[in-house]
Amino acid sequence: MSDFRQTRRQTRRQALPVLALLLAAGSASAEKLIMPPGMGGVPDIGAIPCAVYNDMMRIGPLGTRHSLITWSAGYLLAVTGKPLQEAVNAADRTGPPWTYARLGDELTGYCADNPEAMTRDAVKEVAARLKSTTP
Repeated sequence: MSDFRQTRRQTRRQALPVLALLLAAGSASAEKLIMPPGMGGVPDIGAIPCAVYNDMMRIGPLGTRHSLITWSAGYLLAVTGKPLQEAVNAADRTGPPWTYARLGDELTGYCADNPEAMTRDAVKEVAARLKSTTP
């Protein structure tokens, strides 16, 4: 038998116990993952207190403001049947234009002024102002 074939067989014999151990470990039942209360599903930024949102804006993950704007777009679509851009375009006739930056500023400003409120209250307030400026 050639040296190459002998070395190959020897390597296979050495690998078999390791492979068997890995297969046994993989088939063992895994511990059930238990999420802490309130941590299941997709985070609902519209259901957090403004005080928490204010802290998230200060020390939280990047994209917190964007998440609230995105949630607002879904809320407006559900309530008015209009996409955010359509609602903003219709309301853009008085005052400064409703840009992405202004929408974020208005939502964040409401929460800064009303830390006891919920973030959805900020969205409702902005939605009402968008409707009130629409002819």
